[in-house]
Amino acid sequence: MYNIEKDVTNMMEKKNRKRLDAATKELIIKSVAEEGAQVSDIAGRYDVGPSTVHRWVKEYRESLTGLVSESEAKKITAAYEKKIRALEEENEILRKAIRGFSDIER
Repeated sequence: MYNIEKDVTNMMEKKNRKRLDAATKELIIKSVAEEGAQVSDIAGRYDVGPSTVHRWVKEYRESLTGLVSESEAKKITAAYEKKIRALEEENEILRKAIRGFSDIER
């Protein structure tokens, strides 16, 4: 059943929302896109609709596309993959060392 009071209330709330300055908008976008904050938490904190936050983040991510050439992106990816492999090997060595120390203590 249609509820006109709810529609009017929603419209009034939307009109009463404040406009955010560019710095605040940037903070919201980076909180979600780079720090992994929950959209619902950020939207509630800044009184912005979740769909608006999603749109801003999408636009931000799309604007980053093409900033690095494909060959440069491949080089960066390869370097990170190499670093990940080295860290995984180091972790395995440390796990074995921990197992060895725990056997000695018994």
